[in-house]
Amino acid sequence: MRPLPPTLRENRRYLLVKITGEFAEMPQQVEIYHAIRDAASELFGDAGSAQMHIAVVWSENEHAIIRCSRGWEQQTIACAAVITRLCGVPAVFRTVAVSGTVHGAKNHIKNTTWDRNSLAGYQCSGKKIDSLKGSNTQEYLTRDDILKE
Repeated sequence: MRPLPPTLRENRRYLLVKITGEFAEMPQQVEIYHAIRDAASELFGDAGSAQMHIAVVWSENEHAIIRCSRGWEQQTIACAAVITRLCGVPAVFRTVAVSGTVHGAKNHIKNTTWDRNSLAGYQCSGKKIDSLKGSNTQEYLTRDDILKE
């Protein structure tokens, strides 16, 4: 059987959710799915949760991507917000972004680790780095200065 063309497929939305909790190890994708499915069933009943077509399509570290039907994004966000426990541990689901593709949702993950002593910096025209100090004065460093350290 041939797959349906894109114009005949059901439109979906992907929610990037950040899961916060004191887990020994992050829960598996199936456990996240059961928690969101149970919350949807309690909030909207079996018929409403069936129309949502909820699925957890990706999870890594503290982030997960939840798929739902288009038009049910707000209800799915509400389902995620209602969850208070995951695998017996208190947990918080915070929706970070809603996207039309998995790739677009993953682009919203910020993997930045900052040192407390570091300053915000901006690269200017590929030659200099503009660093802001606490007194709002600008200090310019060249690539040679960076390579010396």
